[in-house]
Amino acid sequence: MAEYFIDALGEMCPVPNIKIREKLKDLEVGDAIVLETDHSCACTTIINEMRRKGYKTSVKEIDNGIWQLTVRRVK
Repeated sequence: MAEYFIDALGEMCPVPNIKIREKLKDLEVGDAIVLETDHSCACTTIINEMRRKGYKTSVKEIDNGIWQLTVRRVK
């Protein structure tokens, strides 16, 4: 299981979402992408899209105004 990190601090939508979509091509079952962002709208957009596509997602605020979003391929 691999884990990929994307630093999207300071980047506005749709850039974080585009970076996640590009990295999805590399994921195998069990792999995860961890994205850090300071743009709360990116979290909502990415979570909704990834859930529709069948990925497991989670998000936590790791600092004031900074979120860590995890997208995991489960199938």
